[in-house]
Amino acid sequence: MSKIDHARILNAYLSRLTLADMNAVYNANQAWAYAAMNDSHSSLMQCRSGFYTAVSNAVNNLIQHDIAYIEQVISEESDHANNT
Repeated sequence: MSKIDHARILNAYLSRLTLADMNAVYNANQAWAYAAMNDSHSSLMQCRSGFYTAVSNAVNNLIQHDIAYIEQVISEESDHANNT
């Protein structure tokens, strides 16, 4: 897969997430980055888990129509990668 293929898949997700979910993911990422620079290993692992939870919650909040769109983009990119 090329970088543009990855960009299209990321775009498919980002275009379907709500602002609240994107903010939750961003804030969890910021906490994880802060912990990586300033906190203990256990705090770092807790923040990493919080980030993955925020991402999972964001994906779980997608409606079926959005998931179908994302799966279509992934399928197109996979087909494109297999044919090149």
